[in-house]
This record gives sequence, structure tokens and C-alpha cells, in this order.
Amino acid sequence: PRGRGRSSAEKVRGLLHTWKGYSCSVTPERLLLPRPVLQVALGARHGVLLVEGGQVYSFGELPWKQSQVPEPAKPTLESALSGQRVVAVAAGSFHSGAVTEDGGIHMWGDNGAGQCGLSGLSTVPNPTPVALVDSDTSPPQTLPVLELACGEKHTLALSVQREVWAWGSGCQLGLNASVFPVWKPQKVEHLVGRCVLQVACGASHSLALVRCLGPQDIHRPPVDKCRQCNQLLYTMTDKEDHVIISDSHYCPLGVELTEDEGMLEAPAPTPGLKTSPSEPVLPSHTSTTNSDSPAAPSKMLPSSDSDPAAQTKDGSGAVSVVKSSLYPDEQAVKDYLKKLSDNTQTDAKMTAGGLHSLLVSLTSTPSSTLNHLVASCASAVGERVASTYEALSLKKMMNFYLPSGVSRSGGLAGTVPGVGDNTTERVRQEDSMQGKKSSSTGDIREEEAEGLRRRLSLPGLLSQVSPRLLRKAGRPRMRAVALTPLGGAVPEAQEVLPTLQTEVWSWGHGEHGQLGHGDNLARLQPLCIKSLNNKEVVRVAAGAHHSLAVTAQSQVFSWGSNSSGQLGHMESPSTVPRLAKLSDGIRVWDVSAGERHTLLLADGDCIQPIIYYSGQQVKEGEEESQPVLLPFCMNVRTNSVFAGGRRCVALSDRNVMGFIASLHELAAAERKFYCKLCNVKTQIIRPLLDSALGQVTLGLLQTLAGRFSLLCHLTGQHAASLTANLRRGRDVKSLLILDHAGIFLDSYNEYCSSLGNFQVMAGFQALTKPSLDFFGKSPELLQRLSECSEENPTMADLLVALFYLPTRHLHEYGRLLLKLATCFEVCSNDYQKLQDSCSKFEALTLKLKRKRKEAEYTFHFWKSFPGKMTDSLRKPHRRLICESSNKALTLQNAGRFSVNWFILFNDALVHAQFSTHHVFPLATLWVEPIPEENTGIHGLKVITPEETFTLLASSAMEKTKWLRSINQAVDQALSGAGQDSTSVGSGSSGQKLEPPTSRTASYTFYKDGRLKEATYEGRWLNGKPNGRGVLKWPDGRIYTGEFKNGLEDGFGEFVAPNKTLNKNDHYQGQWKDGKMHGLGTYRYASGEVYDGSFQDGMRHGHGMLRSGKLNTSSPSVFIGQWLQDKKTGYGVFDDITKGEKYMGMWQDHLRQGTGVVVTQFGLYYEGAFKDNKMMGVLTMANGDYLEGSFGGEWGTGLKVTGSYFKPHLFDTDKDKTHTV
Repeated sequence: PRGRGRSSAEKVRGLLHTWKGYSCSVTPERLLLPRPVLQVALGARHGVLLVEGGQVYSFGELPWKQSQVPEPAKPTLESALSGQRVVAVAAGSFHSGAVTEDGGIHMWGDNGAGQCGLSGLSTVPNPTPVALVDSDTSPPQTLPVLELACGEKHTLALSVQREVWAWGSGCQLGLNASVFPVWKPQKVEHLVGRCVLQVACGASHSLALVRCLGPQDIHRPPVDKCRQCNQLLYTMTDKEDHVIISDSHYCPLGVELTEDEGMLEAPAPTPGLKTSPSEPVLPSHTSTTNSDSPAAPSKMLPSSDSDPAAQTKDGSGAVSVVKSSLYPDEQAVKDYLKKLSDNTQTDAKMTAGGLHSLLVSLTSTPSSTLNHLVASCASAVGERVASTYEALSLKKMMNFYLPSGVSRSGGLAGTVPGVGDNTTERVRQEDSMQGKKSSSTGDIREEEAEGLRRRLSLPGLLSQVSPRLLRKAGRPRMRAVALTPLGGAVPEAQEVLPTLQTEVWSWGHGEHGQLGHGDNLARLQPLCIKSLNNKEVVRVAAGAHHSLAVTAQSQVFSWGSNSSGQLGHMESPSTVPRLAKLSDGIRVWDVSAGERHTLLLADGDCIQPIIYYSGQQVKEGEEESQPVLLPFCMNVRTNSVFAGGRRCVALSDRNVMGFIASLHELAAAERKFYCKLCNVKTQIIRPLLDSALGQVTLGLLQTLAGRFSLLCHLTGQHAASLTANLRRGRDVKSLLILDHAGIFLDSYNEYCSSLGNFQVMAGFQALTKPSLDFFGKSPELLQRLSECSEENPTMADLLVALFYLPTRHLHEYGRLLLKLATCFEVCSNDYQKLQDSCSKFEALTLKLKRKRKEAEYTFHFWKSFPGKMTDSLRKPHRRLICESSNKALTLQNAGRFSVNWFILFNDALVHAQFSTHHVFPLATLWVEPIPEENTGIHGLKVITPEETFTLLASSAMEKTKWLRSINQAVDQALSGAGQDSTSVGSGSSGQKLEPPTSRTASYTFYKDGRLKEATYEGRWLNGKPNGRGVLKWPDGRIYTGEFKNGLEDGFGEFVAPNKTLNKNDHYQGQWKDGKMHGLGTYRYASGEVYDGSFQDGMRHGHGMLRSGKLNTSSPSVFIGQWLQDKKTGYGVFDDITKGEKYMGMWQDHLRQGTGVVVTQFGLYYEGAFKDNKMMGVLTMANGDYLEGSFGGEWGTGLKVTGSYFKPHLFDTDKDKTHTV
């Protein structure tokens, strides 16, 4: 902050206020410490403070200290930690822990149950190091820790690998331990492989906030061996007509349950499979038995060990289940099954009966191990899930495959809430009481569209369902758009922003319902609370016997003991999460819980954060069942609240230069905006997606809804990140919107593009009727959400206002960033950074306003445009720039009665006449002004690849307007800007006067001629291909290479298909004026190769023609002169098969003129040729010779007309000449 430098600013941070309970007269006391407090942890009767600089103070009753002062101690420094920089503290009921900068842990306090992790000591007076040793690695490694949570008799640590470690006593450790205490920290195996974000401890229960498995985590192999004794968890025996699956593995090292306990504990899922047990195991796995088509032998479930998948012999493929039963007697099982199957009879008509018999036995088997078995087996098959089924959202699957009776009465997947019928009954009552808000089995209707994303964490959704089975589902309309981004929707955002796709897992004692599974049973291992799936929980907290979860939408769910009203609602106790009762517009962003009270930190209507208190009062008497506002919080800016024992603490900062206030305002604005977007999404967009719309409109609406969801999701992530920043750092460095502004700008840009497209295609008009059907009776919902201030707006106007709502928020970003910037010196980096981001958002705001105007202008234009042409010209991304309906532009030399209408769009110039129109794409359009020179004609010359025409403007001003508009549009079309990404800040001001005459573009020719229907892609100059490019004809001919003035010129490659041989001719070489000219190589489809000179597309000059290869039927080579595609002039022809070589003159492919023939038999001939026939002298090897005219073939039948000479007869007369 300006003026005073940073140091004084630091002094006013971390002010601590503490109080107990609630009554009107409560005033908190300020606890004064030498340094600002960063974090507080409260136990039953003591507390621990972490101050700046990493020192730790303890206060309250500290019985483990040797020199115990009688009265409760003032804050005393824990000197054993001096020299260590502590970054986090935690307090259990009677013990404490600290995490140092390097990830080390120190524990002290009561150790009676091993909760300090140090063996042999009942108390640990001073902080003592404890190590997390991972014995799976060799050598064993010590793991650094991120955070600690302490309960009454146990401690949890979250390691850097995001795994949970536990020590102490009780089932709340989540370890399969049989002996307590566990002195040495051990890994909670059940959560291994998941990313745990936060842990919390109640007195005797534990909570973990876990990131949902994304698609990338699913393909991990399932665990099929017992972690302790390394034996197979499941066995499979293949009988002739069925497969017996048994999960009766009994681990000697595991926990042994007595029979009575066996009735109570529905054991949590084994570490069997790391797909999320939060998912119902869909019986679609069982549909692999495919009772629908008995003819086909269907695949059985592949076994989890290495057996190949067993094939069933007949289609029925029964799966009989061998179970080590936990029931006292088999009769109870049969009764329970009967009761369930009665519920299913009603639905049995819908599917083939075979499915249900198996399904019922699955859903009701108390051990979810079995479900996991089916899941793990099916996951192998599930890898081949066809994408066809993706679009069916989860709800439709559930409705279809799970008979309603089963899914409502016995919990889904492995949390059958208990065996006795009365438990099931109780769950059902709780369900109905709760209504739709959240239910013990996870309300599926509410989150219908999220189903698609959830699908990703199912092991194998539909392995091999027969299409007939799917058709029977009878829901013809599929929704393909998921309203939640699928994993990596915004790629960079994934790593940078906090995740909202979370699950809450709980384990430990449950007698008060504090585990949230709809019953009062204990759980030895972590189990996912299904009703909190898709609720976007971002923080969990645990009181002694109650639990709390805060969502990204700033709601609070609470469950467990409500003895003093600490849950903030009437249910007492609540065994499933329920919303705390807070008046509308209160958005909670931090929570903490004590022994029997709850503190909530929230945004209200005022700018200060407000604190609500719920639970035990100081003065005995009336307990509040709904949170009450604490009046004193109004004048402090609270950053975080802490509760524990009976105490409450709030930490606040003094507002230096308005910096803290501006941070709070930014975070509060983002939380409010996120709640708003979520409301729009669930109340408006989701119903509209189900309306009956045309194909195009529906597609655009789905894109729009998808982009809206991405924007919504991004806002939620950002809100969570800002909230975390308030709770911890409160500095500019951690504002993601500065370093990653691109993510936000892109999301808004894309959203507005799809919004404009929808608007241009009259999407909002198409939505009017469905909207009236949905909201006609209560238009105030739309009016309230869209903040529309007009009098009596139409439905379409309301919808437009509603969908453009997010763009207003950009201005808000700009305003708040500027406000933050004013807290800093102008020359500081922080100021610069904030100022830059602010201007980026302001620039985008202006740009999007312009885009909105363009979309509205275009929409109104189409309303007045003649109908037939509208259909072919109206495209979602096409925007109108200007048009000549006012006769401002006419065609030169047009007929008297012709109508010429020119319309300039952002991608094309359209010339419309009475009933026809022609579209000239802008990328291949050149325009230049015609100099006037006193003619008084305001002309523009327009050049396109196949037409050039002159347009006459009505005035010099119109001429300039059109020239500038066309040039600007061409320039944007070329820069690829067009619709989606006009560079921010491009206006008429900074524009170049004209686009380049040379450019890269693609064009398809339409006029008759050599290029008809050919497509050219490459460089252009003034309407003609010029430079490198590719020209493709519809018949398969392709030219790749240089062009000049619209014709092939320079080096190029040409491929032409030869239909008869079904191969390509291939030329590589020089071209001129559209023809082969110069040196080149032509490979014919027949296998011949010509290498040499060309002229005007023909072989001309010197060249070599090779026919065949050496091993083919008739290899030969010709080297010589060519004239207009024919051998003419001197040439050498080598016929390799015949072993004969001709050297001499040719004409029109024939030997003509003087020549020499040599054969491999030693024949040598020279003489004149005519029409391929020899004339002259033939000399034999022995010296004899023939003279005359020769025809026929060498070595087969030579026809000679002429004389034969034997000169050797006259050896004696050497001096005589031998003539005849």
C-alpha cells in the first residue's frame, strides 16, 4: 500500500477476536500478540496459534506441561519449535500438531491413545517430530506433509502425494487394524490412488474431501489381491452353463467381526476397485448376460485374475453367487430378497426377466465387495463401450436399468444401509421428509445433465447391451450436451484452478449420524457420501459429533448430532447431509465447528463479511435451531473463523488503503455471480434444452449451453480460488485472474460468439414458445434472473437480456482490478499487473458490445430479407456489415429493369438479383477504386478469380464507405479473425488502409473450362493464383507447385489417375503457362518413365524413355531426340530382352535414315532405314556379309531381299577388290 511501505501494512494483519457462545451481550476480547496471527486451532480446553514468522503459541489448560500454572495459561511460546518455520497447526481434544515448512510433523499433548504417534509415552510435553515412513519404497522414504487434522483419539495427515495417513485409536483411523493404539503413522490404503484435497477430524469420526476421478484415472488396473495377505480377493469357477463367482476370501490379518457386529456393519467397499464407489454399480454389467437375445452366446464377465473370459454355452448365462454370508440365518436373506423383488415386479415388464433376478440379488447383497467384483469384471468389458451410448445421460440409464423399488429402498452400490427391514424403512421415510433437496441415496433427478460427466468415473458403463434393449428404453431424444465440462474442457484451467468435481468420504463412529450415510452404523473404511456428489463441495469441517460441508455455490450442508441446534436446521439428529437454514442471499464461504456449535462466515448485503453462530449458548435456555447473526462482526473484516471446544475465534485484517476491502469485494462479487449463473443454468437453460426445436437451432443452443457451462464452471473455480486466497495469503501474487487472464478472456469470447450465432439464427424467437410453456405462468423468475429493467418486455427480449448477463461481469472485473490497483504505488509491479489486466477486460467489454450490435443488426436484416434467399445465405457465423438496398451501389452497364443488390457480410460479398444470387468469398476478392478524372463516375473495380465487374456508388462518400468496409472485411477474413477472434482493440482506427494484394486463400472454380469444379489452395495475386499452391480436380488430378498469373508455372508435381490401370500417372518437373515445359520426369501408370525435356505439355527435345524394369517382360531404353511427343532425330534404342541396340535416326517413332544395329550374337549392321526396315550391308562374325533390304526379327526369321558375299574364298587374291 501506498505511502507507508509494506511493513506497517503487515502489522495490522491477523488481529484475533475470541468469545464463547452467543447472546446479545457477547463481545469478543482481542488477544494481543507480538505478531499477526495466521492460523488458530482449538481443542477441548486449549488452543494453538500460528503467528507470522512461523512461531507457535499455546494457551488454555495444558495439563501435559510439567510446570502447570493453576489458572488457564496466557499464550506461551512453544520453544521446542524455535528454529523451525511452522506453516500449519492443528488441535485435537487434548493434543496438538504442527507442520513445518519442509513438510515435517511435530506432535505434543495427551498420547494415551497413541494420537501423538510416539510409542511408550502417555503424554508428550513438548513438540516432538513424528515421521511418515513409506515402507513400500526401498529404501523406505520419509514423506513430507501438507496438513494435519486431530480428533479426540486420532490424528490424520495429508501427504504431498495427496494420500491420507492415520495413527491413534479407533475405527475412525480407516486402517484395517485389529490392535489399538496404532503408534506408527500408517497409510489409509482405501484412499490410495485418489487425490485427497482436505481432511477433517471429529471426536470419533473422519472426513476427507476427494477429487473425483477424471477420465484419465479410470484405466488403472483394479486391485484383485488382498493388500494384507496377497491372496486373490475373488475366485471364479467355470461350470458348463454358468460361472460361479465367489468373494469369500477371508483375510487372517483383516478385522474380524463378531456375528452381532456382522449384522450391523454393512462393510464398506473393499480396496477392490478404484472407480468411485460413489457411483451406483449399474446392473448394465449384468446385462452382459444379455437375456434379450438368447441366440447369441454372450460374453460372461471376465475374471479379475488372468483367466480368459469364460464363454457361456447358452444365452442365459446365469451367474450364481457364492457368498460368505454375514446374515445370522439364510431365511432372513430370502425374506429380504422377496421383499425387494416384490417391488420390482411392476417394472419387470419393461426389460427381459432374466435381468432382474440377478440384479435383485446384487443390489441387496450386503457386501459391496460383490458389487465391486461385478464392476471390476465389467470394467474390462467396459473398455469397449460404444460412443453411441454416451449421450444417454446417467438418469435415463438408472431409470431404465434399476427398477424403482430397488434403487429407492436399498441404497445403491454397496451402502445398503443395513440389513434389517426397519433400517431400510427409516431411510425411505427420511428420504420423503427431505423431499428433493438431497437424499440418502443421492438424488439423481436433480443433477440429470451432470450424468454425462459422472459416466466417466463408472468402471464400464454399458458393456454389451443389445441395441434392442436400448431401443426399449424408448427415450428417442438424446441430450448430447453435458452441462458440466468433461474433465479437460479448459485445458490450462485444469492445473491452475481448484477443482469443483469433488466427493466427501467419511469413516469412523456413526452413532449420531455424523458419517452422513443415512444410518447410525460405524464404518471401518472410508466411504463416499453419495448425496454430496455433484454438490461441488470445496471445504469440509467436523465438530465433535457433527459434520459440515461448504459448496462452491456458498451453501452449507450439515449432518450428525443436533443436540444444541448446531446443524442450523430442525432435523435432530440428521443422518444425511441437509442444507442449513439461512435467509436468501446469504452466501457462506468459511465454516468451523466446535464441540456443540458451528460458526459460519458469509457474504450478505453489506460489504463486510458477516458471522453466523449456531448451537450451544452461554446462558442456558433457548437453543437456536437456525444460525443467528453475531452483531459485533459488522465492524471487522473477518478473513477466517475457527471453533473448538466451546470457544470461537475470528481473524481479521485492518483495512489499509482499502486493499483488504477490495479483495473481499472481488471474492464476494465472484461468489454472487457464480450462484447467479448456477441458477440460470438449472432453472432456465436445462428446461430449455429439452424443448422441441429444429435441428440447427437445437445444435446451436447445445453449443451455447456448453459454453455457458464452461463459463459457469470457470467462475466457480475462480470463486473458490479467491476464497482460499482470503483465508490464507491475501496478496496480489495469488490472484489467478492476473497471470491467467487468457483463460477468462477466451471463455467469454467463445461464449459471446456462440451467443451471437444463436441470436442471428433467430434462436431466441424459436425459444419463445417453449419458454412461454415453461415460464409463462411465472415470468417474474425470468425477469428477476435477467435483471431486465424494460417495461413489459417480450419473452425473446427477456431471454436475450438473460444470456447477455455474463458480459456485464467483465466490466465488474475491470472495475475491481482497477480498485485494487489504486492501493499500490504507481511505479510498483503489482500496480502495473493489475492495470494491464484491467485494460484487457475493459477492451474485451467494448469488443463484445460491438459483436452484440453486429449480431442484432444482422438478425434484423434477415427479418426483412426475402425468404427463399434467407435459407441459403443465413449462416450462424455470418454477420452483416453493410448492404445497398438504398441504391447506394449499382452495377455498371446493368439492364434498365434489372435489380442489383449488394450485401457485404464478414465472409462474403453477395450480389443478389430477382431470384438468384451469387456469393463471392472475401478471401479471394480484390477491390480497387477507379480514378475519377473528371468523369464524375464513382466507380469501384471488383476482381474475383472468375469475374471482374465495376460497381458504381451514388456519391464520393458512399464510394469511400464501401471501399473501406470491403477492405476492412477482407482484411479480417484473411487474418482468420472473422467472427471468433477479432484481435481486441481492432477498430476502424488502427486499421491498414487496404488488405494485401498477395495472400493465401482457398477457392473452388465454378465456370466451365479447364478448371471447372477444381479447388485451388495457396497464394494469390490480384485474383489469380500466383506462388505456391495446390490445385485439385474432382476427377482426382492434383497439381502441387508454383503458379504464375493463374497458370502452373515453375517447378511442380502433377498426379493424374489412369482409370484403366487403376494407377496414377505422375509428373515432376518444370511448367510454363499451364503446361509441362522444360526438364521433367513423367512416370506413366504403365510403368514407363520419361526423363527429359518437355515443351507445351509434350515430350520435346532430348529425353530418355525407359520401359519396364530389368526383370519384367520387355525392358528397353530409348535415349535421344523427341519432337512433339514423338521420337524424331538421332536416338539410341536398347532392347534388353532381345539383346539388340539401334543407334541412328528416327521419325515419328519409326527408324528412318542412317543407323547402326548391334546384337548380342555379334551381328553388326549399318545402313539406311526406311519405315523401321534396314537398307544396306549386314556383316557376319566370320566376315561374310549381306547387302539389301531386311525385315523380320533377329534370331527368329530374318527376311532378306539382296546379295550374299563370302570374301574368304578368295584369300589368295588379296590384292583384288571384291565387288560383284
